[in-house]
This record gives sequence, structure tokens and C-alpha cells, in this order.
Amino acid sequence: MRDISRRALICCFLFVTVAYARSLTPAWIELGADGQTLARIVVESGDACPALSADNNPLAMQRREPVPEGFEPACEAVVPSDTRALTFEGRTLPLPSTPAVVAVLGDTGCRVSAKDTQNCANPELWPFRKVADRIARLRPGLIVHVGDYLYREVPCPDEAKGCKGPHGDNWAAWDADFFSAAREALAAAPWAFSRGNHESCERSWRGWFYYLDPRPFSGECQAFSAPYTVTLGKLALVMFDSASTSDKDLDPKSIVRYSEELAGIHVEHAWFVLHHPIWGLKVAATAAPGAAPTESPTEVTTAWELSPPKGIDLIVSGHTHLFELLSFDHGRPTQLVAGDGGTEMALPLPSEIDGMKLRGATLLSGQHLQEFGYTALTKTAHGWQLALTSTTGGIIQSATLK
Repeated sequence: MRDISRRALICCFLFVTVAYARSLTPAWIELGADGQTLARIVVESGDACPALSADNNPLAMQRREPVPEGFEPACEAVVPSDTRALTFEGRTLPLPSTPAVVAVLGDTGCRVSAKDTQNCANPELWPFRKVADRIARLRPGLIVHVGDYLYREVPCPDEAKGCKGPHGDNWAAWDADFFSAAREALAAAPWAFSRGNHESCERSWRGWFYYLDPRPFSGECQAFSAPYTVTLGKLALVMFDSASTSDKDLDPKSIVRYSEELAGIHVEHAWFVLHHPIWGLKVAATAAPGAAPTESPTEVTTAWELSPPKGIDLIVSGHTHLFELLSFDHGRPTQLVAGDGGTEMALPLPSEIDGMKLRGATLLSGQHLQEFGYTALTKTAHGWQLALTSTTGGIIQSATLK
């Protein structure tokens, strides 16, 4: 009788502990270096992390430490490479494989600043949730986010514009700007996360390093993170941290550092993923209507020209809040800019940009658009079919990448 009572008490205790660590996000899969697959989830504060089921065996999750002040804890598990089925609370998690479809998005947060404020309550004016839900319906084999997740950095200067709510580098703001809106897409496919300038050491670095960076969390900010390669079958992504780069007053020391990192990259037919475009175009916010676009080179651009890595077929970036697809001569990789995921749009480029000169090369073909959405890349026998997809699911522009 005493034995039965003791077992009953233990069962009750375990039930209470697990219930206390309530899930605040769906469990998601993200990809790290050297084929590492991570499962993560954010839970309410408590001692116990939930367990996953890997091939019908429990896979314990551990809390990422240290938990930054103002944040809810994240739990994670390294998924064994031979896992065939992974579930959490009865829901199957998407394991990585060679993707037939890749979805790319970036610059997704709702802009709140003293100068310029987006209406975060209006899904037409801040459509990130609509974009993410469209991606979830697509069910791609991989989702790539090119950075800039949190824009609610200051208190709302005018609540009449619909921007009231949390702000700053804390759980509430990260939840409002990313996790809640991305909820369906988080559970739909494995993710590869890139760090943007909004996640630099002067801004929202805690949420980036604690929740999204695939490496162990040290509790301190790193201005530069070492690049790493994500491999999914025949597809390789070089993930490059450009959060601290600048397009003003270029620092020679930073250029040397980036050059050394680029020189150490050895891949074949890979995509190069970073927040800032290597070569891109923009129209200054203060420019007159119809003004010619200008280049936006950074320290990474100069470093690339000094030490161009071989084996790169496509550069995938954001930062400029537009869609751009730029192809060059002189063997330069094609540049995709996917900064149209939800943050207030930049000024549109002029309709004709073909033939422009960008840092010694000619722009052979330039597609661009000022419209919210995401970019879908579908594998074909001859390369990749690109489709810029709107918030309603319509294909706005398309191209073939060989």
C-alpha cells in the first residue's frame, strides 16, 4: 500500500512539473554546422524542459543557459542524425533532407522608431504573419531567414498608429515581432537563421544568440561570429555573419577579418547567406522621385573583392527592404535580395536598371519589386525556378537560375 502511494505521489509530481513548463512556441527545427540538427522550443519559466519522441524513444531537451534577464527559457536537443521520426505533443517535426523547395524571407519585424512607425496591428501594413502563413502552406523543405527580426526597439511614439505593445531586447518584444507571427511557419520546415544588423551588439543581440543562433550561448555578445556551412544532401549554405559590417567609414581591420573568413571557405555549388547584399542597389530615402539607384557596398563587399570565395552559385541577402534579383558578368554569383518579409518597404528602384555598372561589373539582368512577400526556389532538372510570391499566394515575378 505504501509502495502504491509513493508511486502515485511521484506521478503527480512529474505531471505538475511538466505542466508548469508550458510551451510558448511550437517546437522548431534549425540547422547548424557539420550536419547538426537542433530542436528548440520556448517555455514558461520553470525547472523542467519537455521531452521529444525520436523513433518512439524519449529525447530529453535541456535548457539553454544562462537565461538572459527578461527572457523566457529556451529548451533544446541535438537530434541524432539517424532519426527517422521526431514528434512533440503528437505533432510530427520536419526533419531535414535535400529540399525540393526552399523559401527565403527577411526583414520581418514591425518598424517602431521616433522617426518612422509602422502599424503593427494592421496585417496589410505589417504583413509578416500573412507571409509566414503562406510559407507554412507551401511546406518547403527549408526556410531561410536572412536577418532583422526585431524592430520594436523603442516605446511607441504614437499609439494611434497601432504600434503599442512591448519593445526592447526581451521575450515579450521577440514574441510580438517574430515568434507569434511566425508560429505556423516555425513548425512547417527546418530553418536556417542569419543574423542581421538589428541583432548587432548595439541592438537586440540577446534574443538572437539565445533563441536563434545554433551554437551554445555564452551570455555575451560577439561582434563577429565565425561562418559555418549547413548541408542538406546536395544543397550547401554558407552562413555568414555580417551584423557588424558597415557601409560608412569602412574599417580596414574589419575588412581584413572578413577577408580571412572568406578565404577559408571551400565549397562547391553553394549558396552564400548573409544579411547585407554583397552587391545591391537602393534609392536614398531622401532622394527625389525617379532618382537613380546607388550601390550599397559594405566592408564585406570590399573583403569579397579581395578574397572571393570559390564555389558560390547564389548570394542570398536582405537588408534593403525590396525584392531584387541581380545577375552580372565577370563570373559574379547572382545576388538575391529578399528584404520584403514585412518591415516597411524601401523606395522602389527605377524600372530599367539593366546595363548598370556595379563595382567593375555590368548588371546583365535586374528584376526588382516593391511588394511584400517571400521568395520560393524550386529545384528543377536544370537548376532552380525562382518565384517571388505575394501575401495572397500569387506569383509576382519568376526567373530560372541555372
